[in-house]
Amino acid sequence: MRERVRETIRRYRLLERGDGVVIGVSGGPDSMALLHVLLALRDEYDLSLTAVHVHHQLRGAEADADAAFVADWCRAHGVPCRVVRVDVRAHAAKHRLGLQVAARQLRYAALREAAEEAGAGKIALGHHADDQVETVLMRLVRGTGVGGLAGIPISRAEGSATLIRPLLHVRRAEIEAYCAAHGVPYRLDASNRSRAYLRNRVRLDVVPLLSALNPRFPEAVCQLAEVARAEDAYLEERAREALEGALRRRTADGVVLDRQALVRLPLALQRRVIKLILSYLCVDEPDRFFAHIEAVRRLAASDKPAGCHRVAGAWWVETDYDVLVFGRGEPDSREGLDFCYPLAVPGETLVPELGCTIRCRVTDRPLEDGELSPLWAVFDYKRLSGPLVVRARRPGDRMTVWGLAGHKKVKDILIDEKVPHRVRRRMPVICAGETILWLPGVRRSAEAPVTAATRRFLYMEVENDA
Repeated sequence: MRERVRETIRRYRLLERGDGVVIGVSGGPDSMALLHVLLALRDEYDLSLTAVHVHHQLRGAEADADAAFVADWCRAHGVPCRVVRVDVRAHAAKHRLGLQVAARQLRYAALREAAEEAGAGKIALGHHADDQVETVLMRLVRGTGVGGLAGIPISRAEGSATLIRPLLHVRRAEIEAYCAAHGVPYRLDASNRSRAYLRNRVRLDVVPLLSALNPRFPEAVCQLAEVARAEDAYLEERAREALEGALRRRTADGVVLDRQALVRLPLALQRRVIKLILSYLCVDEPDRFFAHIEAVRRLAASDKPAGCHRVAGAWWVETDYDVLVFGRGEPDSREGLDFCYPLAVPGETLVPELGCTIRCRVTDRPLEDGELSPLWAVFDYKRLSGPLVVRARRPGDRMTVWGLAGHKKVKDILIDEKVPHRVRRRMPVICAGETILWLPGVRRSAEAPVTAATRRFLYMEVENDA
Protein backbone atom coordinates (compact mmCIF):
# COMPACT_ATOMS: atom_id res chain seq x y z
CA MET A 1 0.00 0.00 0.00
CA ARG A 2 2.81 2.38 0.83
CA GLU A 3 4.17 2.09 -2.71
CA ARG A 4 0.73 2.83 -4.17
CA VAL A 5 0.43 5.91 -1.97
CA ARG A 6 3.91 7.02 -3.03
CA GLU A 7 2.87 6.63 -6.68
CA THR A 8 -0.33 8.64 -6.06
CA ILE A 9 1.71 11.41 -4.45
CA ARG A 10 4.09 11.45 -7.41
CA ARG A 11 1.38 11.24 -10.08
CA TYR A 12 -0.71 14.08 -8.67
CA ARG A 13 2.22 16.08 -7.26
CA LEU A 14 0.67 16.11 -3.84
CA LEU A 15 3.97 16.75 -2.05
CA GLU A 16 7.16 18.64 -2.78
CA ARG A 17 10.45 18.40 -0.90
CA GLY A 18 10.47 20.56 2.18
CA ASP A 19 6.68 20.71 2.53
CA GLY A 20 5.07 21.46 5.86
CA VAL A 21 2.12 19.12 6.31
CA VAL A 22 -0.72 19.28 8.82
CA ILE A 23 -2.38 15.86 9.13
CA GLY A 24 -5.94 15.51 10.33
CA VAL A 25 -5.83 12.55 12.74
CA SER A 26 -9.07 11.28 14.23
CA GLY A 27 -7.49 8.11 15.63
CA GLY A 28 -9.33 5.81 13.21
CA PRO A 29 -7.55 3.38 10.87
CA ASP A 30 -7.59 5.77 7.87
CA SER A 31 -5.91 8.72 9.55
CA MET A 32 -3.50 6.56 11.56
CA ALA A 33 -2.40 4.75 8.40
CA LEU A 34 -1.94 8.09 6.66
CA LEU A 35 0.15 9.41 9.55
CA HIS A 36 2.26 6.23 9.52
CA VAL A 37 2.86 6.42 5.75
CA LEU A 38 3.83 10.09 5.86
CA LEU A 39 6.22 9.38 8.72
CA ALA A 40 7.83 6.73 6.51
CA LEU A 41 8.14 9.28 3.69
CA ARG A 42 9.29 12.13 5.94
CA ASP A 43 12.98 11.84 5.18
CA GLU A 44 12.47 11.17 1.47
CA TYR A 45 10.47 14.41 1.09
CA ASP A 46 12.10 16.30 3.96
CA LEU A 47 8.64 16.87 5.44
CA SER A 48 7.73 18.88 8.53
CA LEU A 49 4.74 17.04 10.02
CA THR A 50 2.13 18.25 12.53
CA ALA A 51 -0.81 16.13 13.66
CA VAL A 52 -4.10 17.83 14.52
CA HIS A 53 -6.89 16.05 16.37
CA VAL A 54 -10.22 17.88 16.45
CA HIS A 55 -12.29 17.04 19.55
CA HIS A 56 -15.95 17.63 18.66
CA GLN A 57 -17.20 17.28 22.26
CA LEU A 58 -20.02 15.01 21.14
CA ARG A 59 -19.13 11.57 22.53
CA GLY A 60 -18.05 12.29 26.10
CA ALA A 61 -15.43 9.97 27.61
CA GLU A 62 -15.01 8.03 24.36
CA ALA A 63 -13.97 11.23 22.54
CA ASP A 64 -11.62 12.15 25.39
CA ALA A 65 -9.99 8.74 25.04
CA ASP A 66 -9.58 9.24 21.28
CA ALA A 67 -7.81 12.56 21.84
CA ALA A 68 -5.51 11.07 24.48
CA PHE A 69 -4.72 8.09 22.20
CA VAL A 70 -3.67 10.32 19.29
CA ALA A 71 -1.60 12.62 21.51
CA ASP A 72 0.19 9.70 23.18
CA TRP A 73 0.99 7.96 19.88
CA CYS A 74 2.35 11.16 18.34
CA ARG A 75 4.45 11.85 21.43
CA ALA A 76 5.94 8.37 21.25
CA HIS A 77 6.84 8.81 17.58
CA GLY A 78 8.16 12.36 17.74
CA VAL A 79 5.32 14.05 15.87
CA PRO A 80 4.09 17.42 17.15
CA CYS A 81 0.37 17.12 17.94
CA ARG A 82 -2.37 19.65 18.63
CA VAL A 83 -5.72 18.73 20.13
CA VAL A 84 -8.33 21.34 19.23
CA ARG A 85 -11.67 21.33 21.07
CA VAL A 86 -14.68 22.72 19.19
CA ASP A 87 -18.28 23.18 20.33
CA VAL A 88 -20.25 21.50 17.54
CA ARG A 89 -23.64 21.69 19.27
CA ALA A 90 -23.39 25.43 19.84
CA HIS A 91 -22.24 26.05 16.25
CA ALA A 92 -25.06 23.89 14.89
CA ALA A 93 -27.67 25.69 16.98
CA LYS A 94 -26.38 29.15 16.10
CA HIS A 95 -26.30 28.52 12.35
CA ARG A 96 -29.21 26.05 12.17
CA LEU A 97 -27.07 23.21 10.87
CA GLY A 98 -27.07 19.46 11.29
CA LEU A 99 -24.42 18.12 13.65
CA GLN A 100 -22.41 16.49 10.85
CA VAL A 101 -22.32 19.66 8.76
CA ALA A 102 -21.42 21.78 11.80
CA ALA A 103 -18.68 19.32 12.79
CA ARG A 104 -17.23 19.39 9.29
CA GLN A 105 -17.17 23.19 9.17
CA LEU A 106 -15.40 23.47 12.52
CA ARG A 107 -12.99 20.64 11.71
CA TYR A 108 -11.85 22.26 8.46
CA ALA A 109 -11.59 25.66 10.15
CA ALA A 110 -9.35 24.14 12.83
CA LEU A 111 -7.14 22.51 10.20
CA ARG A 112 -6.82 25.76 8.24
CA GLU A 113 -5.87 27.65 11.38
CA ALA A 114 -3.32 25.00 12.37
CA ALA A 115 -1.75 25.11 8.90
CA GLU A 116 -1.46 28.89 9.04
CA GLU A 117 0.11 28.81 12.49
CA ALA A 118 2.54 26.06 11.49
CA GLY A 119 3.37 27.71 8.18
CA ALA A 120 2.32 24.49 6.45
CA GLY A 121 1.36 24.54 2.80
CA LYS A 122 -0.43 21.18 2.85
CA ILE A 123 -3.29 19.67 4.86
CA ALA A 124 -3.47 15.87 4.53
CA LEU A 125 -6.66 13.90 5.18
CA GLY A 126 -7.29 10.16 5.22
CA HIS A 127 -10.21 9.90 2.79
CA HIS A 128 -9.98 6.66 0.80
CA ALA A 129 -11.64 4.93 -2.15
CA ASP A 130 -14.60 3.64 -0.12
CA ASP A 131 -15.28 7.21 1.05
CA GLN A 132 -15.32 8.19 -2.61
CA VAL A 133 -17.90 5.52 -3.45
CA GLU A 134 -20.12 6.53 -0.55
CA THR A 135 -19.90 10.21 -1.44
CA VAL A 136 -20.88 9.68 -5.08
CA LEU A 137 -23.82 7.47 -4.09
CA MET A 138 -25.03 9.97 -1.48
CA ARG A 139 -24.98 12.73 -4.07
CA LEU A 140 -26.92 10.55 -6.49
CA VAL A 141 -29.54 9.93 -3.82
CA ARG A 142 -29.87 13.65 -3.08
CA GLY A 143 -29.65 14.73 -6.72
CA THR A 144 -26.53 15.94 -8.50
CA GLY A 145 -24.89 16.87 -11.79
CA VAL A 146 -21.57 15.98 -13.37
CA GLY A 147 -19.75 18.00 -10.71
CA GLY A 148 -21.32 15.89 -7.98
CA LEU A 149 -20.33 12.67 -9.75
CA ALA A 150 -16.72 13.87 -9.58
CA GLY A 151 -16.88 13.08 -5.88
CA ILE A 152 -14.04 13.94 -3.55
CA PRO A 153 -11.12 15.75 -5.24
CA ILE A 154 -7.67 14.40 -4.56
CA SER A 155 -6.47 17.95 -3.91
CA ARG A 156 -7.98 21.41 -3.66
CA ALA A 157 -7.33 24.80 -2.12
CA GLU A 158 -8.20 25.13 1.55
CA GLY A 159 -7.53 28.66 2.72
CA SER A 160 -3.88 29.48 2.11
CA ALA A 161 -2.97 25.76 2.03
CA THR A 162 -3.66 22.87 -0.34
CA LEU A 163 -5.72 19.98 0.97
CA ILE A 164 -4.43 16.59 -0.20
CA ARG A 165 -5.82 13.05 0.07
CA PRO A 166 -2.97 10.56 -0.56
CA LEU A 167 -5.14 7.51 0.28
CA LEU A 168 -7.96 8.29 -2.15
CA HIS A 169 -7.11 5.36 -4.45
CA VAL A 170 -6.77 2.84 -1.60
CA ARG A 171 -9.63 0.64 -0.35
CA ARG A 172 -10.63 0.49 3.33
CA ALA A 173 -9.70 -3.21 3.54
CA GLU A 174 -6.18 -2.43 2.30
CA ILE A 175 -5.80 0.25 4.97
CA GLU A 176 -6.87 -2.13 7.72
CA ALA A 177 -4.48 -4.79 6.38
CA TYR A 178 -1.66 -2.21 6.36
CA CYS A 179 -2.35 -1.28 9.98
CA ALA A 180 -2.30 -4.96 10.98
CA ALA A 181 0.93 -5.65 9.06
CA HIS A 182 2.77 -2.67 10.55
CA GLY A 183 1.35 -2.76 14.04
CA VAL A 184 -0.42 0.58 13.67
CA PRO A 185 -3.04 0.89 16.41
CA TYR A 186 -6.30 2.73 15.92
CA ARG A 187 -9.62 3.40 17.56
CA LEU A 188 -13.10 2.75 16.17
CA ASP A 189 -15.92 5.27 16.47
CA ALA A 190 -19.10 3.43 17.45
CA SER A 191 -21.21 6.06 15.68
CA ASN A 192 -19.87 4.75 12.36
CA ARG A 193 -22.17 1.73 12.81
CA SER A 194 -25.29 3.79 13.42
CA ARG A 195 -27.84 3.74 10.62
CA ALA A 196 -29.11 7.10 11.79
CA TYR A 197 -26.67 8.69 9.33
CA LEU A 198 -27.12 8.45 5.55
CA ARG A 199 -23.44 7.73 4.91
CA ASN A 200 -23.55 4.76 7.25
CA ARG A 201 -26.68 3.37 5.58
CA VAL A 202 -24.97 3.69 2.20
CA ARG A 203 -21.85 1.97 3.55
CA LEU A 204 -23.61 -0.82 5.43
CA ASP A 205 -26.57 -1.51 3.16
CA VAL A 206 -26.33 0.00 -0.33
CA VAL A 207 -22.71 -0.71 -1.28
CA PRO A 208 -22.87 -4.42 -0.30
CA LEU A 209 -26.11 -4.81 -2.29
CA LEU A 210 -24.66 -3.24 -5.43
CA SER A 211 -21.35 -5.07 -5.00
CA ALA A 212 -23.32 -8.33 -5.07
CA LEU A 213 -24.42 -7.40 -8.59
CA ASN A 214 -20.89 -6.42 -9.60
CA PRO A 215 -17.96 -7.30 -7.32
CA ARG A 216 -15.99 -4.48 -8.93
CA PHE A 217 -18.74 -1.95 -8.30
CA PRO A 218 -16.58 0.27 -6.00
CA GLU A 219 -13.85 0.41 -8.63
CA ALA A 220 -16.45 1.30 -11.26
CA VAL A 221 -17.73 4.22 -9.15
CA CYS A 222 -14.19 5.49 -8.55
CA GLN A 223 -13.56 5.30 -12.31
CA LEU A 224 -16.76 7.25 -12.94
CA ALA A 225 -15.62 9.92 -10.47
CA GLU A 226 -12.24 10.15 -12.22
CA VAL A 227 -13.85 10.62 -15.65
CA ALA A 228 -16.48 13.05 -14.33
CA ARG A 229 -13.84 15.16 -12.61
CA ALA A 230 -11.88 15.70 -15.82
CA GLU A 231 -15.00 16.46 -17.86
CA ASP A 232 -16.38 18.72 -15.16
CA ALA A 233 -13.13 20.71 -15.09
CA TYR A 234 -13.25 21.13 -18.88
CA LEU A 235 -16.90 22.24 -18.90
CA GLU A 236 -16.28 24.58 -16.00
CA GLU A 237 -13.53 26.32 -17.95
CA ARG A 238 -15.81 26.66 -21.00
CA ALA A 239 -18.58 28.00 -18.74
CA ARG A 240 -16.31 30.69 -17.31
CA GLU A 241 -15.38 31.77 -20.83
CA ALA A 242 -19.07 31.83 -21.79
CA LEU A 243 -19.90 33.87 -18.71
CA GLU A 244 -17.34 36.49 -19.64
CA GLY A 245 -18.79 36.60 -23.15
CA ALA A 246 -22.34 37.15 -21.89
CA LEU A 247 -21.44 39.53 -19.05
CA ARG A 248 -22.71 43.09 -19.42
CA ARG A 249 -21.40 44.30 -16.09
CA ARG A 250 -20.86 43.47 -12.45
CA THR A 251 -22.47 45.66 -9.80
CA ALA A 252 -22.06 45.99 -6.05
CA ASP A 253 -25.20 43.90 -5.61
CA GLY A 254 -25.08 41.44 -8.46
CA VAL A 255 -24.46 40.65 -12.11
CA VAL A 256 -26.08 41.72 -15.40
CA LEU A 257 -25.98 39.33 -18.39
CA ASP A 258 -26.84 39.77 -22.03
CA ARG A 259 -30.02 37.72 -22.19
CA GLN A 260 -29.71 36.55 -25.80
CA ALA A 261 -26.02 35.74 -25.41
CA LEU A 262 -26.97 33.35 -22.61
CA VAL A 263 -29.89 31.79 -24.49
CA ARG A 264 -27.74 31.16 -27.58
CA LEU A 265 -25.32 28.99 -25.58
CA PRO A 266 -25.64 25.18 -25.66
CA LEU A 267 -27.98 23.96 -22.93
CA ALA A 268 -25.14 22.50 -20.84
CA LEU A 269 -23.31 25.84 -20.80
CA GLN A 270 -26.49 27.80 -20.05
CA ARG A 271 -26.97 25.75 -16.90
CA ARG A 272 -23.34 26.01 -15.88
CA VAL A 273 -23.17 29.78 -16.38
CA ILE A 274 -26.26 30.24 -14.22
CA LYS A 275 -24.86 27.86 -11.62
CA LEU A 276 -21.57 29.76 -11.52
CA ILE A 277 -23.39 32.99 -10.77
CA LEU A 278 -25.77 31.52 -8.20
CA SER A 279 -22.93 29.69 -6.45
CA TYR A 280 -20.90 32.88 -6.24
CA LEU A 281 -23.70 35.19 -5.21
CA CYS A 282 -26.10 33.48 -2.98
CA VAL A 283 -27.42 29.97 -3.24
CA ASP A 284 -26.33 27.37 -0.70
CA GLU A 285 -29.17 24.92 -1.25
CA PRO A 286 -27.69 21.93 -3.13
CA ASP A 287 -30.96 19.99 -3.02
CA ARG A 288 -32.75 22.83 -4.85
CA PHE A 289 -29.92 23.99 -7.09
CA PHE A 290 -31.24 22.40 -10.27
CA ALA A 291 -34.73 23.81 -9.70
CA HIS A 292 -33.29 27.33 -9.35
CA ILE A 293 -31.11 26.92 -12.45
CA GLU A 294 -34.01 25.70 -14.56
CA ALA A 295 -36.29 28.51 -13.33
CA VAL A 296 -33.69 31.13 -14.25
CA ARG A 297 -33.03 29.48 -17.63
CA ARG A 298 -36.75 29.46 -18.48
CA LEU A 299 -36.99 33.07 -17.37
CA ALA A 300 -34.18 34.06 -19.73
CA ALA A 301 -35.74 32.19 -22.66
CA SER A 302 -39.25 33.55 -22.07
CA ASP A 303 -40.90 35.76 -24.70
CA LYS A 304 -42.00 38.16 -21.98
CA PRO A 305 -39.89 41.32 -21.66
CA ALA A 306 -39.97 41.19 -17.87
CA GLY A 307 -40.18 38.53 -15.18
CA CYS A 308 -38.70 37.67 -11.81
CA HIS A 309 -37.63 34.60 -9.82
CA ARG A 310 -36.51 34.57 -6.20
CA VAL A 311 -33.57 32.23 -5.66
CA ALA A 312 -32.59 32.57 -2.00
CA GLY A 313 -33.32 34.98 0.82
CA ALA A 314 -33.09 38.51 -0.52
CA TRP A 315 -31.59 37.36 -3.85
CA TRP A 316 -33.63 37.36 -7.06
CA VAL A 317 -33.20 37.16 -10.82
CA GLU A 318 -35.22 39.25 -13.25
CA THR A 319 -35.43 39.76 -16.98
CA ASP A 320 -35.50 43.29 -18.27
CA TYR A 321 -35.91 43.28 -22.06
CA ASP A 322 -32.44 42.34 -23.33
CA VAL A 323 -30.74 41.67 -19.99
CA LEU A 324 -30.88 39.15 -17.15
CA VAL A 325 -30.25 40.80 -13.80
CA PHE A 326 -29.05 38.89 -10.72
CA GLY A 327 -29.54 41.16 -7.72
CA ARG A 328 -30.33 41.52 -4.06
CA GLY A 329 -33.25 43.24 -2.38
CA GLU A 330 -36.97 43.34 -3.02
CA PRO A 331 -37.64 44.12 -6.69
CA ASP A 332 -41.25 45.12 -6.08
CA SER A 333 -40.48 47.33 -3.11
CA ARG A 334 -38.05 49.39 -5.14
CA GLU A 335 -41.03 50.92 -6.91
CA GLY A 336 -41.72 52.82 -3.71
CA LEU A 337 -39.44 55.84 -4.25
CA ASP A 338 -41.29 58.95 -3.19
CA PHE A 339 -39.69 62.38 -3.44
CA CYS A 340 -40.44 65.83 -4.81
CA TYR A 341 -37.97 68.74 -4.89
CA PRO A 342 -38.45 72.29 -6.20
CA LEU A 343 -35.97 73.08 -8.96
CA ALA A 344 -33.54 75.93 -8.49
CA VAL A 345 -33.97 78.17 -11.55
CA PRO A 346 -31.26 79.04 -12.33
CA GLY A 347 -29.17 76.64 -10.25
CA GLU A 348 -28.58 72.99 -9.37
CA THR A 349 -30.87 70.62 -7.51
CA LEU A 350 -29.54 67.40 -5.96
CA VAL A 351 -31.82 64.35 -6.02
CA PRO A 352 -30.17 62.05 -3.44
CA GLU A 353 -32.63 59.18 -4.01
CA LEU A 354 -31.41 58.90 -7.59
CA GLY A 355 -27.83 60.06 -7.19
CA CYS A 356 -28.23 62.77 -9.79
CA THR A 357 -28.30 66.56 -10.11
CA ILE A 358 -30.70 68.68 -12.19
CA ARG A 359 -29.12 71.87 -13.54
CA CYS A 360 -31.32 74.69 -14.85
CA ARG A 361 -30.05 77.56 -16.99
CA VAL A 362 -32.06 80.49 -18.39
CA THR A 363 -30.53 82.14 -21.45
CA ASP A 364 -31.54 84.69 -24.05
CA ARG A 365 -30.01 82.67 -26.88
CA PRO A 366 -29.95 79.02 -27.99
CA LEU A 367 -26.97 77.05 -26.69
CA GLU A 368 -24.75 74.80 -28.79
CA ASP A 369 -24.48 71.06 -28.03
CA GLY A 370 -20.92 71.54 -26.86
CA GLU A 371 -22.16 73.86 -24.10
CA LEU A 372 -24.48 71.20 -22.68
CA SER A 373 -24.14 67.86 -20.95
CA PRO A 374 -25.30 64.78 -22.91
CA LEU A 375 -28.75 64.62 -21.26
CA TRP A 376 -30.66 67.87 -21.78
CA ALA A 377 -33.92 69.46 -22.91
CA VAL A 378 -34.91 73.04 -23.73
CA PHE A 379 -38.21 74.91 -23.20
CA ASP A 380 -39.71 78.31 -23.87
CA TYR A 381 -39.37 79.67 -20.34
CA LYS A 382 -42.13 82.28 -20.76
CA ARG A 383 -44.71 79.63 -21.71
CA LEU A 384 -44.25 77.57 -18.52
CA SER A 385 -46.64 77.98 -15.60
CA GLY A 386 -46.58 76.52 -12.14
CA PRO A 387 -43.58 75.73 -9.90
CA LEU A 388 -40.86 73.64 -11.51
CA VAL A 389 -40.19 70.39 -9.60
CA VAL A 390 -38.48 67.05 -9.99
CA ARG A 391 -40.35 64.11 -8.49
CA ALA A 392 -40.75 60.35 -8.58
CA ARG A 393 -43.10 58.60 -10.95
CA ARG A 394 -46.66 58.20 -9.72
CA PRO A 395 -49.42 55.80 -10.73
CA GLY A 396 -51.56 57.26 -13.52
CA ASP A 397 -48.95 59.80 -14.72
CA ARG A 398 -49.79 61.16 -18.20
CA MET A 399 -48.05 63.61 -20.51
CA THR A 400 -48.45 65.23 -23.91
CA VAL A 401 -46.45 63.75 -26.79
CA TRP A 402 -45.18 65.41 -29.92
CA GLY A 403 -47.42 64.60 -32.89
CA LEU A 404 -50.27 63.17 -30.81
CA ALA A 405 -53.46 64.82 -29.69
CA GLY A 406 -54.20 64.64 -25.97
CA HIS A 407 -52.15 62.81 -23.38
CA LYS A 408 -50.54 59.38 -23.10
CA LYS A 409 -49.80 57.31 -20.01
CA VAL A 410 -46.19 57.54 -18.90
CA LYS A 411 -46.25 53.79 -18.27
CA ASP A 412 -47.18 53.18 -21.92
CA ILE A 413 -44.49 55.56 -23.14
CA LEU A 414 -41.85 53.68 -21.15
CA ILE A 415 -43.09 50.34 -22.47
CA ASP A 416 -43.13 51.60 -26.07
CA GLU A 417 -39.59 52.92 -25.68
CA LYS A 418 -38.52 49.59 -24.12
CA VAL A 419 -37.11 51.30 -21.07
CA PRO A 420 -35.79 48.59 -18.71
CA HIS A 421 -37.67 48.14 -15.45
CA ARG A 422 -34.58 48.92 -13.40
CA VAL A 423 -34.38 52.31 -15.20
CA ARG A 424 -38.10 53.02 -14.81
CA ARG A 425 -37.81 52.64 -11.06
CA ARG A 426 -35.24 55.43 -10.97
CA MET A 427 -36.81 57.71 -13.56
CA PRO A 428 -36.93 61.40 -12.56
CA VAL A 429 -40.09 63.19 -13.66
CA ILE A 430 -39.73 66.94 -14.28
CA CYS A 431 -42.91 68.99 -14.04
CA ALA A 432 -44.30 72.51 -14.16
CA GLY A 433 -47.00 72.31 -11.53
CA GLU A 434 -48.98 69.17 -12.39
CA THR A 435 -47.85 69.15 -16.02
CA ILE A 436 -45.09 66.71 -16.93
CA LEU A 437 -42.43 68.36 -19.06
CA TRP A 438 -39.71 65.78 -19.45
CA LEU A 439 -38.76 62.16 -18.81
CA PRO A 440 -34.96 62.51 -19.05
CA GLY A 441 -33.43 60.13 -21.54
CA VAL A 442 -36.85 59.05 -22.80
CA ARG A 443 -39.20 61.75 -24.05
CA ARG A 444 -39.80 65.48 -23.88
CA SER A 445 -43.43 66.56 -23.72
CA ALA A 446 -45.12 68.85 -26.25
CA GLU A 447 -45.33 71.59 -23.60
CA ALA A 448 -43.62 75.01 -24.07
CA PRO A 449 -41.89 74.28 -27.37
CA VAL A 450 -39.10 76.54 -28.58
CA THR A 451 -40.13 78.56 -31.64
CA ALA A 452 -38.82 81.50 -33.64
CA ALA A 453 -40.68 83.73 -31.17
CA THR A 454 -38.88 82.34 -28.10
CA ARG A 455 -36.82 84.94 -26.24
CA ARG A 456 -36.09 83.14 -22.96
CA PHE A 457 -34.70 79.64 -23.13
CA LEU A 458 -34.81 77.26 -20.15
CA TYR A 459 -32.19 74.54 -20.45
CA MET A 460 -32.44 71.54 -18.11
CA GLU A 461 -29.60 69.04 -17.77
CA VAL A 462 -29.36 65.81 -15.78
CA GLU A 463 -25.98 64.70 -14.53
CA ASN A 464 -25.34 61.51 -12.57
CA ASP A 465 -23.20 62.11 -9.51
CA ALA A 466 -19.85 60.36 -9.47
